[in-house]
Amino acid sequence: MGGPATSVLSLPAGTSPEARLRKLTTWEFTNSVQDLLGAGTPLGQVEVDSLVGGFATVGASTVALSPAGVGQYETALGNATQYVFADPTRVAAVFPCVPTSTTDACLTQAIDAFGRRAFRRPLSQQETTRFVTLATTIGTQAGSNVLTGLRYVVLAILQSPSFLYRAELGQPSAADGGRLKYTSSEIASRLAAALWGSVPDDALLDAADKDLLSTPDGITAQAQRMIADTRVHRAMAAFVDQLIEYQRLQQAAPDTSVFPMWTSTLRTAMLQEVELRVDDMVFNQKADFLTLFDSRSTFVNAELAKFYGLAFTATDNAFHPASFPANSPRAGLLGAGAILTGHALPQRTSPTARGKFVDVMLLCRTIPDPPPGVPPLPPPSDTTTTVRQKMEAHRSQPQCASCHALMDPMGFGMENFDATSQYRTTDNGHPIDATGTLDGVAFSNLADLGAVLRKSPTTGPCFVSKIYANALGRTPINLDGAALDQLAGQFASSGNRADRLLVSLVTSDSFRFVQPK
Repeated sequence: MGGPATSVLSLPAGTSPEARLRKLTTWEFTNSVQDLLGAGTPLGQVEVDSLVGGFATVGASTVALSPAGVGQYETALGNATQYVFADPTRVAAVFPCVPTSTTDACLTQAIDAFGRRAFRRPLSQQETTRFVTLATTIGTQAGSNVLTGLRYVVLAILQSPSFLYRAELGQPSAADGGRLKYTSSEIASRLAAALWGSVPDDALLDAADKDLLSTPDGITAQAQRMIADTRVHRAMAAFVDQLIEYQRLQQAAPDTSVFPMWTSTLRTAMLQEVELRVDDMVFNQKADFLTLFDSRSTFVNAELAKFYGLAFTATDNAFHPASFPANSPRAGLLGAGAILTGHALPQRTSPTARGKFVDVMLLCRTIPDPPPGVPPLPPPSDTTTTVRQKMEAHRSQPQCASCHALMDPMGFGMENFDATSQYRTTDNGHPIDATGTLDGVAFSNLADLGAVLRKSPTTGPCFVSKIYANALGRTPINLDGAALDQLAGQFASSGNRADRLLVSLVTSDSFRFVQPK
């Protein structure tokens, strides 16, 4: 299932990785606050992520909060802490003890415990003193009390750069030739972000305090524990959402005069379908990840089942396992509505967008931006030709040929599915031609394309590189070639098991050191 990553992936030269601060992504922020304050804690809108290479974690390593963003975080966290401290039961669930006065020793204990998790490391004595002083000052004012003071400490901690940014700078390791190696506390932070999209729990911080995360074996023990935790599922869902470019689905606006079956609730169901398919393969089936490209198994609720034409006997609208018939034209992830609809236009399909998705996100190819002055396609009102015919005419333009020759053939393989992913056999009254080739291997329809993609020597290493980029928060470069080769080899030898890939990744030198070896 594929050779060395360096032989099939186009890795840019880049510059040597450097230690840096990493801003929390919006979903890391949400997960972290709700893990600290309680799952039901409401959070308002905060500054949107910057996507680089499709991933917010990569974008977050090069951005900082804007002045407007500071205000958004202040409002969101103010409302969140107000919600928690309005209920004694919610307060008791956050802290190891609840202080009854500003002189209660529990106040320091509560602040240290909360700050340790929020900052992903023990508080310094100076920090503890400052926060206890803040709680005492506010708590002893007229009409106030210790819990009001504690609430403002929590608010201060959650607005601190030590919470909103992950500081992972490393220290020179004499045993490793002076290379910058992440400390155990920094590894705890990285593990929590990579596997949970959140802050560490007490068990992980305890392991860091004992310096048990300085070796691959120590990391393996914690990683295996963390993968068995329910929090891993939301992190995988966030990765999947970015891998399939979910923001395109969120922005999709099929014309309901052309596609009357489309509803806004289908959008949500389609995204959840893909998340469940991947999650089931990785954590329940623990099987070959690449079978997702030609598998007939899926998950549907009542509305999505009806849309796909699948029998659905459940009496609720929850998601349940389902299978497409063996002769169904819809197979694998490419047949998922989230991908087909997300990479289409309001009134028609887009073979270019669909093909580019396969190229960039599944095969790790680089597609340059279109040159200026490219002539537009005929308008949708032109019903004399198929989309394929229009695209082939467009591709005959010399300035368009090189890029479209990479993207369009894969997109044509998905042409039997309209802009909302409904199956069809004709386009503007003409039979659809869904044939094409991928790296010289022919396919005749979407199901064939998925089977070819599964067997491509590039698909496995590309998936590894996407997991790698998301976890490390940076785009892989040539310097990462050896590390990716090793991870891709381990992935293949494990039978393409993504759960094992996660453990291999977090125990690798690339994860443990600032620079890959």
